[in-house]
Amino acid sequence: MPIRFIQMADPQFGMFSSISKLTEEEAISRSREGLTLRYVEQEFDGFAPETKLFTKAIQHTNEYKPDFVVICGDMVNEADSDDQRKELFRITSQLNKDIPIYWVAGNHDVGNTPTPETLNSYRKLFGQDNYSFQIENDYFITINSSVCSDPSLIPGEWDSLIGFLENELEKASNMDATHKIVFLHHPLFLETPDEPDNYFVIPFPRRQEIISLLDQNKASAVFSGHLHRNNYRNLKGIEYVSTGPVGYPLAHDPSGIRIVDLDGTGLRHHYLSLE
Repeated sequence: MPIRFIQMADPQFGMFSSISKLTEEEAISRSREGLTLRYVEQEFDGFAPETKLFTKAIQHTNEYKPDFVVICGDMVNEADSDDQRKELFRITSQLNKDIPIYWVAGNHDVGNTPTPETLNSYRKLFGQDNYSFQIENDYFITINSSVCSDPSLIPGEWDSLIGFLENELEKASNMDATHKIVFLHHPLFLETPDEPDNYFVIPFPRRQEIISLLDQNKASAVFSGHLHRNNYRNLKGIEYVSTGPVGYPLAHDPSGIRIVDLDGTGLRHHYLSLE
């Protein structure tokens, strides 16, 4: 039976305002890091642009009537902002009640270096950060990539995560799942799996552990966000898809959402602009 889901990433309520407050020197520095900043006419507070874009994303989702929607991290710009989170949940409540929503932890949700406190706070608000679910004969696994990125303050969390991923992929293989799909926030890599470490990807040693498990179990695809632009790679038959943001873009791709269709013949997806 065909399955359709919608992937979103980085609604990041408050980012437009944050960008509007950058000094000229800060904007130049970001550009040198390879980020393309959109001009914001004047400094402002709040999250009106994110409200407009996320509302449109939810409206499109209701029209498409997918089997589920997944948001791959960075729901808000500031994890301790009640206002940003309340607006996120207010708009999410407009989602058709027949459409399940799955949350994925991002670095703006739990920190670049997560702590026991930030993980506990996230789990109270959004539920578990490592979990799986099954629809028909397709198996979906969600992991917290901020733990993969820097587990220095929570070393036991990385051990739990990689053990969880190994067990879940093995379970999906044993049931001969048609598709095995992993959701996370950070991409594993941008160009090649042995590329140097940088802010945008999972560091090499842990990246290799994850990729090895994906290869062993013949995963179908890995969907991520974090880049605020689209990025596509195929490695050993596994699709690695980074989806552009619902919120503020950091490249030439517009704000948007991804429509994904699965069936026995394969996996197809396309990016739908919100602009």
